[in-house]
Amino acid sequence: MGLNFDTEDLSVFLNWVEVFQILSGMNDNEEFAGRFFSRLLASYDLNTTHHKLVQRQQNFLHRGLYTGYDGFVPRTCTEKILTPLAKDLIGKGWNRKLNQVKLKFGELRFYIPEEKDNFEKRILNAMLEWNDKKT
Repeated sequence: MGLNFDTEDLSVFLNWVEVFQILSGMNDNEEFAGRFFSRLLASYDLNTTHHKLVQRQQNFLHRGLYTGYDGFVPRTCTEKILTPLAKDLIGKGWNRKLNQVKLKFGELRFYIPEEKDNFEKRILNAMLEWNDKKT
């Protein structure tokens, strides 16, 4: 049996990546993500949702899109926080490169390689918005 993950969360997250064409993360390469996805694929039965999602991640790797290898977030966070964040950042000129997105100790983390004040302020606001929703 392969790694257990919430298929709905990953599916919604990968849809977000595809819609906004979010580009590769820091470890989205054959050495790290590629080997990991290959091992995962071998651990799932064909035609399962898990297998199909990992195949999709592997396809994203080959297309240069963010795979979720470095992290992904729950559906609610993707829909309520990441979607408006991506729209705003793209509107401000973001090149769509994402190093990592994840929840760490329940708090949203969103890392991009570009350091611009207007990006950093918007990202901070999104992280605070998610973190405030927890309480």
